[in-house]
Amino acid sequence: MTIAMAEINSTLNTKPEPDQSTGKQWDTKSLLEKVLELQDLLMQAQEKNLLLSAQARELERAARDSEDLKAEISSQALVVADKTRENKTLHQEFSRISSLLDIKIQEVEEAKLVISDLEQQVKNKEQERDILLVMINEMEGKRTSTTNPRLQETGKTVISKDKGQQQNTGSWLLKHLKGQK
Repeated sequence: MTIAMAEINSTLNTKPEPDQSTGKQWDTKSLLEKVLELQDLLMQAQEKNLLLSAQARELERAARDSEDLKAEISSQALVVADKTRENKTLHQEFSRISSLLDIKIQEVEEAKLVISDLEQQVKNKEQERDILLVMINEMEGKRTSTTNPRLQETGKTVISKDKGQQQNTGSWLLKHLKGQK
């Protein structure tokens, strides 16, 4: 509004004013032209005022929107900060669990190696046992073939007249190794 008034004043000041000393007065036609000119300037000033008011409202709306956006961004920043802390905590927990799993996997691998070694030892012991059983069977076969054939059939303990010792024709060692009683 101030700008429009300044324009009006500048327009009035640029036109020569009638000289009061000469006694010349304004005629109606010139006054009417002046009034029309002032009305045009007033209309232009009002249009500028409306335009500036609309721009001011738009700027106020933009300022409110930017404040709302700023508040939304601030609240989102708090949420993101919370999520970041939560993710950091989860990452630390996952790292800890991963380390524990690595340790447990290593322990399982070591246990597999121990089991494999024990299985090999068991196989070796079974082979040794089988060899010993074969040897025992061969020894018993030789011993029973040299003893009385009647004793082989009965399978009882008898005292040998030659040696004065007990002999068992049934193989107690063989039965023991096979898990029989």
